[in-house]
Amino acid sequence: MQKQKIVASSQRLNLHGNEYARAKDDTICRQKLNLMFRELSAQMVCLSEQNIEGQIVVRKTASQLFRHVQLN
Repeated sequence: MQKQKIVASSQRLNLHGNEYARAKDDTICRQKLNLMFRELSAQMVCLSEQNIEGQIVVRKTASQLFRHVQLN
């Protein structure tokens, strides 16, 4: 699920970047740049959540392995 969000976010970021590059008006450029920063921020949140979930899985696995070693 997180990977799909990140891919979709990357596509939106690419779209905003292309629109920014084509924009002639300074106001539109600032709007597109603002959208790009917002999308990048959302993408960073998704990546950090994914990282936290991965760390939890690793910790659980390590904890289970440690218990298994202690029992044997």
